[in-house]
Amino acid sequence: MAKHGGNIQEIAEIHQLDPQKLIDFSANINPLGIPAGVKKVLQAGIEQLVHYPDLRYRDLKAAIAEFHGIRPEQVYASNGAAEAIFMLGKTLPVNRLLLLAPTFVEYEEAFSQQATEFCYFNLEKYDFQWNVADLIQSAKRQKVTGICLCNPNNPTGQLLRQDELLQLLAFCQDNEIKLIVDEAFVDFSEEDQSLVGALNDYSQLFIFRSLTKMFAIPGLRLGYLLTSNQEILAEMEQQTVPWHINTFADLAGQQALKEQEFIKESQQYIKQERAFLVEHLAKFAPAIKCYPSETNYLFFRYTKEDCLQERLLTKNILIRNCDSFKGLSQRYYRIAVKSRPENEALLAALEEIL
Repeated sequence: MAKHGGNIQEIAEIHQLDPQKLIDFSANINPLGIPAGVKKVLQAGIEQLVHYPDLRYRDLKAAIAEFHGIRPEQVYASNGAAEAIFMLGKTLPVNRLLLLAPTFVEYEEAFSQQATEFCYFNLEKYDFQWNVADLIQSAKRQKVTGICLCNPNNPTGQLLRQDELLQLLAFCQDNEIKLIVDEAFVDFSEEDQSLVGALNDYSQLFIFRSLTKMFAIPGLRLGYLLTSNQEILAEMEQQTVPWHINTFADLAGQQALKEQEFIKESQQYIKQERAFLVEHLAKFAPAIKCYPSETNYLFFRYTKEDCLQERLLTKNILIRNCDSFKGLSQRYYRIAVKSRPENEALLAALEEIL
């Protein structure tokens, strides 16, 4: 079975279900859908398909740079954040890399392209509510040369605050440790908990961002890497394939970064629906133990012996089984925060099952 969420077609084939009837809680995509402005740009952009995309993606990089208040030469635009992750893993040498366990699986695969040794910071030991001091102690003890952090972490949803991030950055600077931060889901937090403002302070800071989650365009594949490290950026640009971002993704990205009101509306909607889900999931205790989250998904432990994913599939609801994450068993699950009718459908199915 696939190691990512959103694999509706594969799940439907295995369980002989109609993919059109499945409600997908396994992929963490904005329930408000594609912004109207992005749809308009895509519809108008069809005539541009007769031309090749700009090999340098100057307009897209300029839009990303303006959005973050940085320089275009600090941007590597990519075919989804996954491409940026694998390109960095290919070009950035790291001898001993510290990873959260559990976290997004692609970091380990990306840095396996080199002779990288992996170390782990086990979150279950802290009941998934850890702090940056714990992480720093683990980094010291394991003598790492790099730290890769997902913030908010996928699948657990915990978000490190700005003061904690700056504490971690200072530790990395003092010890010449490379710091890689994946901020793919940080847009869903109403407060700015990002290290982008520190790019010019440390050339060994690398930040991944994604446009597919907030703007509901995973089918277009669009993300980017931010860093002030010109040597690594040049190496990535040299090794990437030509035209690795299609015209539609290029246009959609430029427009999406202008959708400030949509971002605010999405943040408020996610906060509201997340609270609704947390409140009602609490009624299923002790069968379900839900952990605090500050993004558009929830992580929980299921205490019964059966497979909750398979039980919910009989109700045409797909949730993410987290047993493919390092350090987790099939007792752990992740669900996206979706629209109110979809969230109510999930809760009704759980009511019947539990």
